[in-house]
Amino acid sequence: MRIGFFFIVCGLAPAIASAQTSIRIPSIAPAGQFAVGRRQVYWIDSTRRDVTDSSRFREISGWVWYPASGSREAEELPLPAEWQSQKLDVLRTRFGPEVASAMKTFSVRQRTDAPVPGGSSQFPVLLFIPGLSWLASDYSVMIDDLVSHGYVVVGISPTGFADPVEFPDRRVVHQSLGRGEKIGTDQAIAHDDALFSLHHILQMNDRGFLRGRIDTHRIGAFGHSLGGTTALVVAARDTLIRAAVNIDGDPMGDVREARPRQPLLLISSESPTIDEAPSNPSPKHMDLVRQGLERSEKRRTDDWNAISSESVSARRIIIHGAYHLNFVDAALASRLVTDKAARWMKFGTIEPEQALTTLSSIVRTFFDQSLVH
Repeated sequence: MRIGFFFIVCGLAPAIASAQTSIRIPSIAPAGQFAVGRRQVYWIDSTRRDVTDSSRFREISGWVWYPASGSREAEELPLPAEWQSQKLDVLRTRFGPEVASAMKTFSVRQRTDAPVPGGSSQFPVLLFIPGLSWLASDYSVMIDDLVSHGYVVVGISPTGFADPVEFPDRRVVHQSLGRGEKIGTDQAIAHDDALFSLHHILQMNDRGFLRGRIDTHRIGAFGHSLGGTTALVVAARDTLIRAAVNIDGDPMGDVREARPRQPLLLISSESPTIDEAPSNPSPKHMDLVRQGLERSEKRRTDDWNAISSESVSARRIIIHGAYHLNFVDAALASRLVTDKAARWMKFGTIEPEQALTTLSSIVRTFFDQSLVH
């Protein structure tokens, strides 16, 4: 029997802070007992040519984050130095130099190649897919929390969708896929990337540093935006996935036909209101904006009801005060984005730290209930 739940998680709604020339972004310590280790992975799918470079097979860049022994206070840059510099350039273009400068001070509670805890206990594993133009490493607050509580997280950054992706040969690939209306067809490439990566998770349990430490009967999938809808597609296509979370992803194209049977969770941002829209002197323009917002929320609800119609249990949670980009680490610098038009539909009134820790808690609780207990 399918059981539906609808929650609203209330966040604080402070006034937006005034612009500052620079701020320091502190790392957020995860609450679990484990330290967080990480390793980079690169996989080649020799059955597909890479649409971003037809001379190559499809290459997948990813990270494996895992429960580790040792210090829980270790801090590192989110990415290797050159890659991190490229990432900051992207943030500078997207949000301005103040945000990029602030995020330069941000570190993650992770240690590269940290030792795996001794013993033979197996960890549940989660496949993570980021939103369009974001990297898996842009969600470290949520990922660190999950790993500290005993999950392995395998995060991929689909080439051509994520921005930027650096490969071992120093080749850097920027976003070229999923732009405008092309997202409806391009998304199939990200779906195939995720399905390909899912089966690499099984291989990780057969060999390598996590050999025998992954519980292949407890695999979940989750993601943000494009990654969230991809998680639903992966669940619908492969029963290896036992539960899936869509974080604020709007279904398009074939995604709307997916009917996963596993436990599902949709975490939504709050719908903007017309009062928050950038002002325009034309009443007709503002009325069209209002109508568009109303249609968007109705479509989002109708799509979720249809996609989750065959799920054994489906829940939807709305985080009050959060907008679409409050779920990425860069939101920690969102106080520096003060222009109303620049914040519109990106950053809400919730405190940035609260949005990320609330998101982490909801995702972890869902997977605890669906995979662990």
